[in-house]
Amino acid sequence: MENPTMSGPDGSRKIVSIDDVKPRSAKGKRTKTILAIAGMAVAAIVLAIVLGTAGTKKIPSVKGYTIATVDKSDFVKTTDASGTVVVPAEIAVVAPETGYSSAILVAEGDTVAKGKVVATMSVPDLIDDKDDYTASLAAAKVALVGIANDYDYQIATLGTTIVRLDAQIADAEKTVLTKKALLALKSSKQSDYDDAVDALTTLRQKREDAVSERENDIKKKAIDLQKQQATIDQLKVSLERTDASIEAARIKAPMAGEVLSITSKLSVPGSLITLNDTLMTIADRAGTYIDFEVDEQYVSVLKVGDTLTATVGTKTVLAKITSIGKVASLSSDGLTATVTVRAKPENASTLTPGASAVATITLGTKSNTLVLPRGAYLTTGGQKYVYKVDGAVAKKAVVEFGDIQGNKVEVTKGLAAGDKIISSGYADFIDNDSVELK
Repeated sequence: MENPTMSGPDGSRKIVSIDDVKPRSAKGKRTKTILAIAGMAVAAIVLAIVLGTAGTKKIPSVKGYTIATVDKSDFVKTTDASGTVVVPAEIAVVAPETGYSSAILVAEGDTVAKGKVVATMSVPDLIDDKDDYTASLAAAKVALVGIANDYDYQIATLGTTIVRLDAQIADAEKTVLTKKALLALKSSKQSDYDDAVDALTTLRQKREDAVSERENDIKKKAIDLQKQQATIDQLKVSLERTDASIEAARIKAPMAGEVLSITSKLSVPGSLITLNDTLMTIADRAGTYIDFEVDEQYVSVLKVGDTLTATVGTKTVLAKITSIGKVASLSSDGLTATVTVRAKPENASTLTPGASAVATITLGTKSNTLVLPRGAYLTTGGQKYVYKVDGAVAKKAVVEFGDIQGNKVEVTKGLAAGDKIISSGYADFIDNDSVELK
């Protein structure tokens, strides 16, 4: 085959060897392939960037948060026990009679001594009774004198009669002797002698009657005087009791202590007060104590002499245990068994009887325990995770908590001493694994 010729730049023709020439079509195809591969690579990169951007969720930012640091310290475990303030030496002062309020001489909160007059009552019926008894007593005493005088007169009269009869009997005896002598001399009749004897017998009988009557009057005098004296004594007793009741209307404190309460009726003069109405309550506040109901399972950590910290209303007091019950009973909810623990407050005079109290009982101490301050984070997520701070980001970390005591939370898993967490609430970013801190 004849070698082809090619024209040069100057128009001359040049002979070219066929072995040195490659087909033009192969070179163009290779260039297109390279361009296609490059285009596909660029497209893949662009697609990856697009897809990556589309699948990435924007990290939320958090402002106004608080941070707490995990600390290692002693963790004191406690429990609470409810109780009631009790005043054992407490007396209700009641109305001794039915009457009307007259005056009140004390106020609630006053300290009174035993026997102090705290109020007075007006009791008209007692005044009337006293007047009646006084008059009857005076009449009975006069009657006693009259009885004695009457009997004395009768006894004295009978005595005089006996004396006179004795004289008459003596004369009659002489007459009988004379008549007897005359009869013997036949100088007198038998009838005269008999009349003289009859006269003597009559006089002697009169004397016996007078003596008997006198003795009877003496005995009757003693009996009637005793009866009248008994009447006088009874009137005296009734008068004394009436005076005592009138004095009792001046109401006195039955014991030394503090006036806890006063009935409103007593504060209004003229108000009707019936027998045994409660007028006021007085208590010895020095004997105040608190009875706590402690779960049976915790009683073993207590002993007589231990000091409890108790809260009564807005007051915090220290109370020393004086006794621990031996028998457990069901609590008011019927679910647990409790034991009564009695404690004596250091400053009992400031406590109100019947007030509710809550005591904090220390059950034990765990040394070198990881703790966090109590915060809003505990109310989110069932207490199973926290957001742990890592530079400018906080990431969700799974944790486990133990006991919660006061302002401390025990950390049992997931954190180390020195770790920082967001301690405020997680409600705004609860679904995010991490948040940016602003």
